[in-house]
Amino acid sequence: MFRSGIFFLCLCSVVLVPVREVKAFWGAEKISPKAERAKKVLEGFDEEVEASLREYQIPGAVVGIVVDGYVVYTKAFGLRDREKKLPVTAETLFFIGSCTKAFTTFALGCLVDEGLVNWDDRMVDWLPDFRLSNQYVSQMLTIRDLLTHQTRLPRHDFMWYNSGLSREEVVHRLRYLNLASDSCDHFHYNNLMYLAVGMAMEKITNKRWEDIVSQRILTPLRMTHTGFSADEMRKSSDYALPYIEKEDGLKRMPFRDYSVIAPGGGMYSNVNDMCRWVQLNLKHGEWQQKSLISFATFKELQAPQVVVSGYPETKEEQVRAYGLGWYVQSYLGSLNVMHDGTFDGYMAFVSLLPQKDIGIVVLCNKNLTAWPRLVTMDAFDRIMEMPRNGWLKEGLLGLAKNKEMAQESQKKEAMNRKKGTMPSHPLDEYVGDYEHPGYGCMSIVNVDGALKGVYHQITFPLEHWHYDVFNICDQSEETMVSAKNLKVTFRNNLNGDIGELLVPLDVKSPDIVFVRKQSDSLSNTAYLRSFAGIYEIYSYTVEIVLRNQTLYAIIPGQPMYELIPIGKNEFSIKSFAGFSVRFVIDANNLVEEALLIQPYGIVYTAKPKRS
Repeated sequence: MFRSGIFFLCLCSVVLVPVREVKAFWGAEKISPKAERAKKVLEGFDEEVEASLREYQIPGAVVGIVVDGYVVYTKAFGLRDREKKLPVTAETLFFIGSCTKAFTTFALGCLVDEGLVNWDDRMVDWLPDFRLSNQYVSQMLTIRDLLTHQTRLPRHDFMWYNSGLSREEVVHRLRYLNLASDSCDHFHYNNLMYLAVGMAMEKITNKRWEDIVSQRILTPLRMTHTGFSADEMRKSSDYALPYIEKEDGLKRMPFRDYSVIAPGGGMYSNVNDMCRWVQLNLKHGEWQQKSLISFATFKELQAPQVVVSGYPETKEEQVRAYGLGWYVQSYLGSLNVMHDGTFDGYMAFVSLLPQKDIGIVVLCNKNLTAWPRLVTMDAFDRIMEMPRNGWLKEGLLGLAKNKEMAQESQKKEAMNRKKGTMPSHPLDEYVGDYEHPGYGCMSIVNVDGALKGVYHQITFPLEHWHYDVFNICDQSEETMVSAKNLKVTFRNNLNGDIGELLVPLDVKSPDIVFVRKQSDSLSNTAYLRSFAGIYEIYSYTVEIVLRNQTLYAIIPGQPMYELIPIGKNEFSIKSFAGFSVRFVIDANNLVEEALLIQPYGIVYTAKPKRS
């Protein structure tokens, strides 16, 4: 799901089991000279992969290689379950993360061939509830724009991650998310857009996205071990457990349910099935002499659509672009069509050299590791008999450098901390529920004199950093991307009370602003009714009325003003920033006066009219 680079990893011990070879499962005995040569030059590759597993601390993995239409290499390494010492096999299931995107676009391409939809149809014409925060952008975006990540919407992955929301709820909340730029010509990778396209496919066909992919791809290719959810995968007797590397070694991760985002990254598979997928793509969508998709549509999938900004990640890469569900770049002077896929505790990589008729798939059960990509490039070097680039060794140097950079960053961050400061309020005054219309609710609780946050069923302790800024110092569950060391900021309202919580949940978006939710007691009918009545101010009267659980102020000759609870006995005036009403209560629990507060400290007093 999250694009990988070279990540900081701590080294620890790992148990490896012998390499297991699996013969090509369709039993071709005679293969082409090119494929035969590839098998020969891959001799010794096993030992290199096995050694790198130790160096990169990969629990288990599989590698599949297709050359000239033949499966020339399928090997299983390591353990799918470290605790029970269960080995990986060619049947072992792994999540493939964002490698799912190419399945979504291929299936949609089949619908394009049938004339049911066009790439450049407006998204709102197929999914009327689709809205972004900019109305013009919402109306103009096409299906192609969503598939090529040209929507101005950054990732916002935390809003759906572990949320329990339905797909419909997630799509409805898109309208409340910040956009990243003023132009739709920029590349902003986004899983949410693939979810929206998947839902549009359901509208087009009146079938589930899962059924469309199965009918168009999985069934013809006999990919019988490929599916769409963690619950499905765990019914198998042979699946890999997810792991993450921590300071004290490899640690099991909880299974996450990605079904809400499945069209963008929720599928699982094994190396045998994925080799069939690679064969289909190297044959331009043809399977067993039958075209599952037209040649023209298939080429559109793998044609560059938008340049991916940023400096090339490797010395062999020239320019990176994105097609429809695939990255498009170069490797050793050849066209390279590829995609990596991340999922909690898993990493997948599918890479094709179509002009050379070579394809490789690598799956492993470790969180956010660049190892699959590095192993793939090393295999390409071998098969094309080019000078070895030493990608795996270079990757280790990158890990060490990243570790050093992370340590330096923490030192600089600590230097910016204002020591000796205190929170502006007692801790109990920070406690409450804070809401954002897109991200939902984040709760702050006080446990034994320390604040903790709770978001999407994950708890994170907060340590005071400085002033009203707190640091997330840990979290209750391992997640694909950790929130540890994020700084959250509490912000006062005009009355000096804690009113908002700002959290940096997306690097390309301004901080997400969670607004404090008032206690349910402030919306109690009896409580609100106690303020109703007629108030006199100079020669004017103001009537406070209760209608449908909401207080309104009525001034003759003016529109009704809605009063919104912002604290005990205090209300803001909707749509009028800085204007509020504060009721003063006497010893008999009756309203003594109403203070009409305006900006710049101007206050008027209204007295209740007694009968």
